[in-house]
Amino acid sequence: MFNLYYMNYEKAFEIAMQVDNKILEKQVKENDRGNSGDGQVGIEVPEGLLNRILPKLQGNMSFSVSKSEKTEDTLKVVSTKSTILAPVIKKSVEVKKLGEDRIGKLLKIKDVSLRVVNYQDMMGSKILLSGLLQNVPIDGIGPLDLTAIANTVLKGASYIVVGKIPEKVNVVDPNSSNKLLLKIPMQMENEMENSYSISDLEIGPVTVVGIYRGIFRFKDIKNQVDAIAKMSGVNSSCANGSEIETEDSETLNTQLGIQSVDLIHYIDVISIIQELY
Repeated sequence: MFNLYYMNYEKAFEIAMQVDNKILEKQVKENDRGNSGDGQVGIEVPEGLLNRILPKLQGNMSFSVSKSEKTEDTLKVVSTKSTILAPVIKKSVEVKKLGEDRIGKLLKIKDVSLRVVNYQDMMGSKILLSGLLQNVPIDGIGPLDLTAIANTVLKGASYIVVGKIPEKVNVVDPNSSNKLLLKIPMQMENEMENSYSISDLEIGPVTVVGIYRGIFRFKDIKNQVDAIAKMSGVNSSCANGSEIETEDSETLNTQLGIQSVDLIHYIDVISIIQELY
């Protein structure tokens, strides 16, 4: 059993259909109910006139009775996200090591501690998408719907999440860090399952199920998957063309124990769960 925090339904459904493209909708259970028995009856003619005429009669009669009844019970199968995800988790392999030879593997990594690294940016994006800036008066233009503009610009926005790989997992590449990175698409509602919030992922270790994509430099993969970082220009160019990190990024990287040039493992996440025992 498992407790579901996050699930990318589209990815999970497609993989589940490749494992078994059948969804159970109902079950029919047959019940056979039968009764059988044996009996014996003794016959004895009482004394009297007939007894004087005929010899004394005694006899035994045996009989058997059987009755069979068949019934069918139709059971409704309730399909939930967890039932779709279950065969995907079963198909995944608990990872013992991470390296380039695992690219394309459907993996399950237990006891991962997660940290959302762009939480403030995402909260600001949600404010823009909430409708508060729907009709903003602009001189010479009139009311402008900034919410509609933000909805277009921030369509690909995602939470960027960094996780610490547990010590029991062997990191094959000696130059890579013990960190992994994944992204969770932002939605205005129902981002997490079972009424959890994105911040709940940071409370205690969880199990990550996803596809291993390889090893990348931290700043390269983060800037590639972080749509807000692309728009706001987290990396600024110097006169000589080199890149420098903003103060906020440097502080965050220090807290995570990872540098911009460090190699990090990228996971195409399908679900985040807590396994129950």
